[in-house]
Order: sequence, then structure tokens, then C-alpha cells
Amino acid sequence: GINAEYGKQWYQRRVRGVLNYYTNYYYKSNLRMATEARAVALPVRKVIIHPVVLFNIVDNYERRHDNNKRVIGSLLGRYDKGVVIVTESFAVPHQETEEEVSMDMEYAMRIGELQKKVNTNMYTVGWYSSGIVINEYSSLIHAFYKCQCPTPVHLTIDTVMKDQKMKINTHITLPIGVKNGTEGCIFTPVPYSIHGAEAEQVSLKFFQQLRGAKKTPNFNDQEQIITSCDDMISQINIVLTHIKKVLAGDAPADKELGRQIMEVVQAVPNLDSDTITNMLNSHMQDLLAVEYLTYLTRQQLAVSARLNQIL
Repeated sequence: GINAEYGKQWYQRRVRGVLNYYTNYYYKSNLRMATEARAVALPVRKVIIHPVVLFNIVDNYERRHDNNKRVIGSLLGRYDKGVVIVTESFAVPHQETEEEVSMDMEYAMRIGELQKKVNTNMYTVGWYSSGIVINEYSSLIHAFYKCQCPTPVHLTIDTVMKDQKMKINTHITLPIGVKNGTEGCIFTPVPYSIHGAEAEQVSLKFFQQLRGAKKTPNFNDQEQIITSCDDMISQINIVLTHIKKVLAGDAPADKELGRQIMEVVQAVPNLDSDTITNMLNSHMQDLLAVEYLTYLTRQQLAVSARLNQIL
């Protein structure tokens, strides 16, 4: 028991030494990025997660190595007035046993730098792990990410779904301990919400339709357009019904709702039916031309493959 406890303390000291080494390396070679991240960071009061982040984590968990019980990775996004907006994520290679955990910290830093070059407004805002358990190694990993952003967010997802529900938790750390003495940190939960972009709503609705389905239906673009148009018409009818009730005095008027309806009406382009029909026909012709060229290319490749077999 004493040897095991001593070995555990020695390993934690060794991991802290490695983290200190990479901390010095990071601040020397990437001082500008660290300064920018510190400048835009604010106290975290809420976390907004895009659905693509959750899909990436689940995909990484399904593709994990058989020896790994969980996956960990970096969260990318931005800060906006105390709100952390998580838009992207990537997995970080690691190995974990009951006695120790090791991760490729250099890989995490390099991929974070490449993402920063692609999108200058995207920073490393924290890290994720599958499972809802926070152990003694979580604080060590969190210390590494604290070198890249002042207030990293720790996202945990219950990919096992014990209660038939995917539990999601977001945490930040707060320092605890005695000044000039023993110091540590405690993981404190922060509220979160899942917000998808307008372009993601179509895919999310399609996935919602698969609940309870034994077979995955074929994804047809035309059917999706028809479904979207039907949903839009039903929503317009709901708005018109409410407006008629307000005009008749059966429902109270809401100024904020009226402003939002006015913004939606003004956003609609003023086009007549002939112009819209011409636009649709032009788009359809371009689509048919692309499909025809694709068919010709496929046939040409098939003929070339048969000629190669003959020759």
C-alpha cells in the first residue's frame, strides 16, 4: 500500500514536471497566441455548444481503440462577453489505465495552432472527455489546457447512456487552498445550452425523425424541401392566426413580438412569381447539367477500366 501510494505521488510529480516543461515551451514559442487568448477571455457564466461538437465526440468514442475506456480532446471556439461558444473539437491521442494517464500534449498544441491559422477568431477554449466521472487526473489535464486559455471549460458527455439519456455537463475550475501553502482546484458546474446554426436545423430535424425507426429512410433532397416548405407554411399560419386575434382584440399585443415579425417580413425579398420561377428553372437546368456530366464521366471511367482489362 505504501509503495503504491508513493508510486502514485511520484507519477503525479512527473506529470506536473512534463506540464511545466510544455508550459514554458508554449509561452516562449506562442506568446502572441497566449496573449490574445488572455485578452479576450472573460469570467465564464455560460457555455453554448454547437451540435457538431457533440457529434464529433460521439464519433470519436465509437472509433476509439479497444483499450481506451474513454476519449479526450480539445474544444475550439470563442469568448463573447463571458459566454464561451464551442464550435469545433478534435480528439487528442492518449492512453489511460487505472494507475496512470498520458496524452500527446504536443499534438494538441500543434493542431490548435493550425486551427488558429485557418480561423483567426477560433481559440482553444477547453477540453472534453467521454463519461461523467472527474478523477484526480482531470485536474492535471485541466492544468495543461489552462496554459492555452485562462479559463478552460471541461465538457463531459455520458456516451454510455446508463439512464437512456446522454448527460452533458460543463465545468470550470476555481482555486482552493491556503495562501503560500497547499493549493488545489475544484470543478464547478456552469450552465450550458445547445444552439445550432440555421444550416444545421435541417439535419437535426432529420435525425429527430429517426427516433424509434427500425430502418433508416433514404435521404431525398426533394422530400426534405417539401417537408421544410410544409413546416414553414404551418408556422406562417400560426403567426397569421395570432395577428388576427390581436387585431380582433382577443389576444394582447406584444411590442417585442411585433418587432420580430416586422424584421422577418422585411427580410423577405420583394420578388414576383415570374422572377422566382425563372430562378428555380435556371437552378434546375444547372443541376441537370451537372448530373449529366457526372453520368458521362462515370461511363467513361467504366469503359476505360474494361479496355485496360482487355489490353
